[in-house]
Amino acid sequence: MSAAVYSRLSRSSLLETLGEDYIRTARAKGLAERRVVLGHAMRSALTPVVSQLGIDVGTLLGGVVVVETVFGIGGIGQDSVEAIDQGNLPLIIGFVLAAAVFVIVANILVDIAYTLLDPRVRLS
Repeated sequence: MSAAVYSRLSRSSLLETLGEDYIRTARAKGLAERRVVLGHAMRSALTPVVSQLGIDVGTLLGGVVVVETVFGIGGIGQDSVEAIDQGNLPLIIGFVLAAAVFVIVANILVDIAYTLLDPRVRLS
């Protein structure tokens, strides 16, 4: 994903969060605007950005296959394409398993980031 998508997602989420009741309450308590925005609003506004980042991790792995194949760079992507061409089933299964583990670990890290960003979210 491009930086523009993350910027637009951050901006829209932050604008939506700044209209919430708890932000209005924080301002009414006399907190500095910087503290309200960075301490309260930004933490809640970053959850959609973290979600998008978790989705993009899987896309990065697919991009590796394309880039390595097009530019002839040796690596796991090029090896997987060669394995598909040759019908090397164990190597194909290994690549799919590695990709699945990569995506699962990314999703676990996203869930942990949720708990750090939003105090209402608890791991169970």
